Amino acid sequence: MSRLLCLFAVALAIAASACVSAQATGDPNGPALEPPAPPPHTIIPVEIVEEPIAPPSGAAPTPVIVRPMARPPAPPPEKPAEKPAEKAEPVAAAPTPPAAAAPPLQTTVNVTEVERAIRARMTQASRDLDRTDYRALTAERRAQYDTAKRFIQQADDALKVKNLVFAEQLADKAATLAAALAQK
Repeated sequence: MSRLLCLFAVALAIAASACVSAQATGDPNGPALEPPAPPPHTIIPVEIVEEPIAPPSGAAPTPVIVRPMARPPAPPPEKPAEKPAEKAEPVAAAPTPPAAAAPPLQTTVNVTEVERAIRARMTQASRDLDRTDYRALTAERRAQYDTAKRFIQQADDALKVKNLVFAEQLADKAATLAAALAQK
């Protein structure tokens, strides 16, 4: 029992000493720090020398004016020589385009053909997606399926506003994704 009492006393002494924490002693404000003296300022004088303004010599230079090249005037339309003896009925002549006119911008020859090709691409993509079983797809392939559906919808919207280039790109992307999904 005495051993037990000794062990208990030692454990109590160790526990009591653990509760005591060390505290710093000293002046909490501490000694004031003195900043060092600033370095001496050296001022170096700078002399600004102004050059005398030279008087203008002679006439001022003439400014150069650059003008864009002008088109040569179009030749006047040729009038057929009328014979005073014969009075022919006036014939409406086809207007001749000016010789220096710029060629028209290259555009799609037949917009309806392009629209038809885009719609064919969209229907092919829709058919491929219809053949695909959505429930059997993995999460990644389902995301591709949904993306292809959105591409088809966006291509249709682009066709409505006649943005053929964007519609064609979207239809191609949808068809590519749908073909990849239909293969597996």
